[in-house]
Amino acid sequence: MPAKSASVWLPRVIFESALITVSILLALGLDEWRENREVEETIRQAMSNFLSEIRQNKARVDDAAPFNKGLHDVIDQRDKQGDIQTMSEFIDIMDSYSPVVLQSTAWETALATGSLAKMDYGLVSALSLTYGLQSRYEQTNRSAMARLTSPQVLSPDTLDLAIYNSLQYLEDVTSMETELAVVYTEATSVIEMSWKKLNGEFD
Repeated sequence: MPAKSASVWLPRVIFESALITVSILLALGLDEWRENREVEETIRQAMSNFLSEIRQNKARVDDAAPFNKGLHDVIDQRDKQGDIQTMSEFIDIMDSYSPVVLQSTAWETALATGSLAKMDYGLVSALSLTYGLQSRYEQTNRSAMARLTSPQVLSPDTLDLAIYNSLQYLEDVTSMETELAVVYTEATSVIEMSWKKLNGEFD
């Protein structure tokens, strides 16, 4: 009698256990699928932000670079010709200069949200190089402008020093702008390639 009873409920127990196991596996698989889709969407959004921001920054640098190079050449030429006689003349020339303001919101957001940890190493490396150089460029601007506009430098007795510092500063800036333009172009290419790879793998 017990053997007969077991033969009745045992298959049912096995069947129900199998159903529970399958349900758990399906739920886990669904959770993993959702998580993967969320990761993909996070990466897509971050890459879109990077692409837009880097293109905007490159456009700003491209617009400013010819003027900054021209300003350097004007100061250098006028200094060699002895046309800058007073500090007020020098200040009038430098007043036309305005440091480029670059954005780094996409980088800061990616750091804050942990998006970078989910991206391809090559892409992260390219972005790190890009924003690292951009940060150095901005630091150069801030520190140099602070020196150039300090009261100690802008005194009548330090005209030659002010001119020399401005020329050195503009040389550094234009050199970094040239480098930035190249790095921005390369970073854009890496992002676009990573975007295609992501779409090819997941779409």
